Amino acid sequence: MTDSYDSPRPRDYALQEELESLREQEREGHETPKEQRRAEQLERRLRVDEHGAEMRERRAEDREADRHSEEERARRRH
Repeated sequence: MTDSYDSPRPRDYALQEELESLREQEREGHETPKEQRRAEQLERRLRVDEHGAEMRERRAEDREADRHSEEERARRRH
């Protein structure tokens, strides 16, 4: 089973590329207010995606720990 949080999703790559393009425009002084808002939106979206991946990873680790604990309790009963 592959873990979805191991590598960024294709959407994350696209968001990151767009964000880099907007940052380049900002560095060059060509950024409009609309582009600035879009950059902020992309940054928030990427943070949310990253946080979601961290939460999925933590839940998977918790499930694995619970499974090991249950196996250990089962061995002690027998």
